[in-house]
Amino acid sequence: MDNKNCDVLVLGAGPAGLTAGLYAARAGMKTIIIESLVAGGSVNLTPDIANFPGFLEISGTELGVKMLEQTEAAGAEIVYDEVTGIDLAKKNITCSEANFSFKSLIIATGASPRKLGVGREEDFIGSGIHFCGLCDGVFYKDKQVIIVGGGNHAVEEALYMSGIAKKVTIVNNIDRLTAQQTLIDQLDPKIKIYLNCTVTKIQGDTKITGIELSNGTAINADGIFVAIGRVPNTGQFKDKLELSRHGYIITDAKMQTNVPGIFAAGDIVDKNVRQVITACADGAIAATYATEYIKQ
Repeated sequence: MDNKNCDVLVLGAGPAGLTAGLYAARAGMKTIIIESLVAGGSVNLTPDIANFPGFLEISGTELGVKMLEQTEAAGAEIVYDEVTGIDLAKKNITCSEANFSFKSLIIATGASPRKLGVGREEDFIGSGIHFCGLCDGVFYKDKQVIIVGGGNHAVEEALYMSGIAKKVTIVNNIDRLTAQQTLIDQLDPKIKIYLNCTVTKIQGDTKITGIELSNGTAINADGIFVAIGRVPNTGQFKDKLELSRHGYIITDAKMQTNVPGIFAAGDIVDKNVRQVITACADGAIAATYATEYIKQ
């Protein structure tokens, strides 16, 4: 197994991680970014972004590619591998194919989609239950779909699927949609919205045929797109770092954790606003102070 040394090691190549890598590399630090899936992270799940400075509108995938190109051009190395072990005291990260030693660590592993939590959900994930319309919406052309959730992501999914599916229905667990009003205003009036409801049962044997709601309503559906928030990817840091009661990493204004030299950025951090622009800001701050920590 290879052994690699660097000044700044970044876990995650989403907007926070890529920005952190960009800033660290430009500061002259030997920088490595480890990503287990695909560069860009959850930004790839957003069809259109209209609130990122510098672009009237850009797809999430395109923005992720541009960030990756800029970070690599600055000199940061991207390694695609899976983290299997973490030793913060020895400042070492073990992956499937290499060991990485670092002086400062920036954790930017983001968050994963929250699941419905109903029976047989796991049986249908990827074949009836999805978390990304842009990724899987094409399979539901002229079919009926349910969007679960009421925030920006849910309404964006509904807008996107309205151009593909025959019928789109939104189900939200509170008495209103919480998405930005500009998004809500774009919803087709034909979209049926069920409020103060949750999905209690998935209907179908080998494929989804519909759902049942907590108010007793049954709705026919071929697919379900779940957009009810995210769960921080902090499982490997439990008992290693201070986490909030919801599992997010607690940082100070420098994005530093309770362990000196260990920083966090992006959706994994305990904060109120989670947007691409705030993830980038976190990454810039974390890299700036990670660099300062090394130079002390």
